[in-house]
This record gives sequence, C-alpha cells and structure tokens, in this order.
Amino acid sequence: MTESEQRALPRPVTFSDNRVRDVAPGAPAPAVDWAEVERRGRRTMLAVPALVIGLGASRVLLTGDYAGLHGTAARWLLVGIAVAVLAVPLGAGTIAGLRARQDAAARVQHALRAHVDPGPALRARVDVLARRSLRLRWMGRALPVLPLSVLVQTDWGRPGALPAAGVLVAAYAALAVWHHRQLAAARRWTAGPAGPARTPPPVPCWEPWLGGRRLLALLGAYVLVVVLVTV
Repeated sequence: MTESEQRALPRPVTFSDNRVRDVAPGAPAPAVDWAEVERRGRRTMLAVPALVIGLGASRVLLTGDYAGLHGTAARWLLVGIAVAVLAVPLGAGTIAGLRARQDAAARVQHALRAHVDPGPALRARVDVLARRSLRLRWMGRALPVLPLSVLVQTDWGRPGALPAAGVLVAAYAALAVWHHRQLAAARRWTAGPAGPARTPPPVPCWEPWLGGRRLLALLGAYVLVVVLVTV
C-alpha cells in the first residue's frame, strides 16, 4: 500500500460538544462513558419542566389564557401540568423502572447527537428517533411563528408583561436552536448510521401523519371543523 493510499484511509474521529474532532491516524476511537451520559441526561431532564413552566407561565401572564382556559382555570391547569412534568425527573431518583427508561432515553439521544453506536439493544431506537426527527423538520418553520401568535394577543397593560414576553421569546429561541441541532444530527445519522449495517425499523401506520401532505390534510380538516362549529 502506497503512502498516498494510507493517507486516503478513513480516520477515527471523536466528538466534543456534538462537533467532530479529528484524531491522529490509527488512533483507537475513544470509548463512551455511558454512566456519565446517563448522569448528564438526568440533569438535562430538569430543563424540560423549566421550559414547560416558563412557556406556560409567560403565556398566562401575557394573555390570561392557557390551553383554551382563562383566568383561574388556566392557572390551575398550568400548576397541574407543572407538577406532572416535575414528577418524571424527580421520580426517576426513587423508581427504578422510571430511572431505567430515563437512562435509556439519554443514551439514545447522546448516540444520535454524537453519532456513536449505543449497542444492539438501542440501535433501532436511535434509527427511529432520527427518522421521526426528520419527519418533524417542519417544526423549524413553525417555531418562529408561535411566539408571535401569543404576542399579538398580549394585553401589554398586565403587570409583568414585558419580562414575560422576554421569557417567552427566549424559550422559543432555545427550542429553535435545539431543533436545528437535532435535525442536523438526524440527517447525519440517516446518511450513515453508527454501528453495523442493519435493516431499518418498520414504520407504524400513524408515523407518516407527523409530516408532509398527510399532516397538511389533517390540519386542514381541523380548521374546517373549527369553522363549521364556530359559525
């Protein structure tokens, strides 16, 4: 083998902050510290309740509405949802089954973002996550519109309206950044999944409705029903 052919061989790479870092040719690929991935995943799960509460509270402060309810009913619904989303990460500390599910989800997410093989038990789950993330790519266009739909309904005379608007915009911006990175990782995984060659997991009958023309048809039918009911 010539020197030029040796240089053309694919080199092992490692990942840091979801970015590819080249390493010296011939160096072994570093092993993933899955225990650290699981610990980081448990900490990350706490961001979900914070995001849900931040979005919900800012909407209630800006408009007085939440999920179709108004006033006191809207606030109580938000409290109930906040308790529900907090129960998952807090309960994972004491309920073994819940913790195992959370740790597996953290492994799957890390495998997708870092493009590493999670092992035979979780490969199919990463394949499915990548496929569904691509089906939901339309969310990238919807996320900038969602805060605007709230801001145009805002009663700017409400106490705390301006800080609440800042929280709302910041939360949706964080969601947009997360979605962009998730979509990029899904495309990279779909182009070349980590691990051995395998047959893609089957597509359930409901999954194509997550995007494309079927989703547009579903949304159109929903708008038509709303119009017929309200007229």
